Amino acid sequence: MHTDRGSDLILMRLSDALEELQGLEGAQTHRSWWVAREAVRDVARSDGRAVLTLEGGLTAPVSRRYARALRAAGWY
Repeated sequence: MHTDRGSDLILMRLSDALEELQGLEGAQTHRSWWVAREAVRDVARSDGRAVLTLEGGLTAPVSRRYARALRAAGWY
């Protein structure tokens, strides 16, 4: 987990973490990534796939599986 307060490793299934994140504005962008929408600073294409640049410079991948839903939701 990466936050504005630092990073830490949390051992749990992403599906369980997603349940805990219900009600927060964000989305799963890859099989092992969930991103808060307010953290996105830029969207770029790399090798035909989107990459999100987050606050603090971290980059998050967007897999083809989630790309269509993110585009439909206006993320890019």
